[in-house]
Amino acid sequence: MREMEEERLRMREHVMKNVDTNQDRLVTLEEFLVSTQRKEFGDTGEGWETVEMHPAYTEDELRRFEEELAAREAELNAKAQRLSQETEALGRSQGRLEAQKRELQQAVLQMEQRKQQQQVHNNPAPGPEGQLKFHPDTDDAPVPAPAGDQKDVDPSEKKVPEQTPKLPQLESQHL
Repeated sequence: MREMEEERLRMREHVMKNVDTNQDRLVTLEEFLVSTQRKEFGDTGEGWETVEMHPAYTEDELRRFEEELAAREAELNAKAQRLSQETEALGRSQGRLEAQKRELQQAVLQMEQRKQQQQVHNNPAPGPEGQLKFHPDTDDAPVPAPAGDQKDVDPSEKKVPEQTPKLPQLESQHL
């Protein structure tokens, strides 16, 4: 940055020295026109070359580049279209999977509810103090018929509850 400023200052001094002939620190139109008529003004001296003199690439190279660019663009467009189709397919697949997931969750919930219902029917409910209520097994005991529906039942058909045998009590020995 500093070098650029120094170069500008040197260029100003050079122009003022060569163009400002009366040294009044102002360049008039006449002074400028006189300086442009000099031989050094139009002479580049160092052989300046412009970009057009040496192009960066030839017409053939430009044509090949444009063809490669068009081919690459077509390839990328095809890939983008394929990815878009895959995205749509994945979205549809995800929708089906979500539906299956909901169905399975409902099935699991129904199975858990059935399991809980079976447990309620199989296990007696605890009493108010957390104790289990005793329900006698009614399969072996005779069930009396309602008062109006009593039929004559043969005594051999009646079920008589069995008595549980008494176990002999063992004397406990102290050691």
